[in-house]
Amino acid sequence: MPRIPWKVRLSCCALTLVAGGSFAGASEVSTARVAIAPLAIRPVPAPIVEPVHAEPGPAEVTPIPNPDVTGLRFPSGLTIPGGTKHRAILFTFDDGPSRRTTPRLLDILDDLGIKAVFFVKSESFGDGNPWEREHADIVREIVRRGHTIGNHTETHRQLPLLRNAEIEAELALSERKIERAIGSRPRLIRPPGGALSKRVEQLLGENGYTSVMWALYGGDLEVGTPEDVVRTFFRVLQRREEDTGDRGGILLMHDTQQHSIDAVPRLVSALQKRNCKLLTDGEELYDIVDDLGYFIPGHEPDETLGERQEELRERTQRACNTVAFR
Repeated sequence: MPRIPWKVRLSCCALTLVAGGSFAGASEVSTARVAIAPLAIRPVPAPIVEPVHAEPGPAEVTPIPNPDVTGLRFPSGLTIPGGTKHRAILFTFDDGPSRRTTPRLLDILDDLGIKAVFFVKSESFGDGNPWEREHADIVREIVRRGHTIGNHTETHRQLPLLRNAEIEAELALSERKIERAIGSRPRLIRPPGGALSKRVEQLLGENGYTSVMWALYGGDLEVGTPEDVVRTFFRVLQRREEDTGDRGGILLMHDTQQHSIDAVPRLVSALQKRNCKLLTDGEELYDIVDDLGYFIPGHEPDETLGERQEELRERTQRACNTVAFR
């Protein structure tokens, strides 16, 4: 008998397997055929388990003695660009809270006497597990330390890419989480990536929000050392003054980056050293302010920038007489 070529034998085997799988359910088949049928069945992938955000009831919320933790006194429907012709600087921090970095930042800000605005991303503190409860505690601690809380949405998606219903769903979820954490509904929002459109601006205003942008940035998401953050900040500050005449503004940083946290005292020290020369020249000094109202046209903060300058000049004079600033 002539030898059957191997390719022909392989084709016959393949046809046998296919036939076995195709006719397994058509009629009664032999035990051998049933045995090979499972080879054609693909394994079922394991189900994806989404994290559960079980939020606490109102009884778990401890009232925080801060009458305006979310910027209630500011009018809604505004978009604050963040620049100013004065040498006023407001620190803002995005994307937190982070248990690795935010608590240390709060200690640093206390030491420096700085009050900031924290735009929190709410997906990290749904209070459904110990990790999320810890982050909710950090949000409460931010408020207890005298800082302001703003909304940075739940998922950090750029709002112009979403439909109105999707945006309102994001707002509703983040509002609920923030209110459960600190007892107040957020009034300030920083759109992720600074992405806005006329449609989104109108929708945010209708939902009672003021959008807070920024004019100054240290590039802490692009650079990796605190020294680079400080250098980038002063380059941006110089460019803003040359291009727009703004000598100060709202500063964007991120409390999720370790080198950002390390950059804060270095940046403050560098501004204080510049103030020594400005004081000698009789010019306006850099003032790290604690009120977003200084960047809203027509808004009158409790203390004017002129009044703050008088106090700042006295403090700067004392500081410049020390060895640290000679």
